[in-house]
Amino acid sequence: MTGEHVNDPAFWEERYRTGTDGWDLGAPTPAFVDLLDADMLPPGRALVLGTGAGWDAVELARRGFRVTAVDFAAHAADRTGALALDSGVEVTVLHQDLFTLLPAHLNSFDLVLEYVTYCAVHPGRRGEFARTVAGLLAPGGTLAALFFPLDGREGGPPFAVDMNEVQRLFGAWLNLVALFPPSRSVSPRRGREIMTLWRKETNPQP
Repeated sequence: MTGEHVNDPAFWEERYRTGTDGWDLGAPTPAFVDLLDADMLPPGRALVLGTGAGWDAVELARRGFRVTAVDFAAHAADRTGALALDSGVEVTVLHQDLFTLLPAHLNSFDLVLEYVTYCAVHPGRRGEFARTVAGLLAPGGTLAALFFPLDGREGGPPFAVDMNEVQRLFGAWLNLVALFPPSRSVSPRRGREIMTLWRKETNPQP
């Protein structure tokens, strides 16, 4: 399978350098804002995967979460730190590969937020991604994952997302509690993404 270049942070640094980081919305993700406004994500210890420019991390911190944000691109980590400072909120920023967060952060987070990170990692690592996320969640914790793109595209990134695969991989570790189209999507992603909420068992079996 091709696409191994996405495992190298230098690839993503180049995307930022050349201004081809088209995933930056310039604001918090509307679908996550709607979940927060509906009190569906109670404050606690939160982890934002692939933080990018840091909009979602800062929004969570504004709403009382104790936030950690991770990205293995130095540019993204620096932007998140700068945005948090400018916004007057505290965010712990990790310039680190998310696959290396365990075991140091095992069972550490009440909420993990995922958007356009799963579709950016090499498809051959998707099982590892699901296992890692499950390990990062505290018992009783929630994964809020907005999966994109659901368009069967060839190549990547972003690599196409198959929800049957998603449910198989994440369902091995977590319980799916909700799956629905987001009430708001940014154009041109409308109709090409799905919101999911997953829960980690309070007393998971070994």
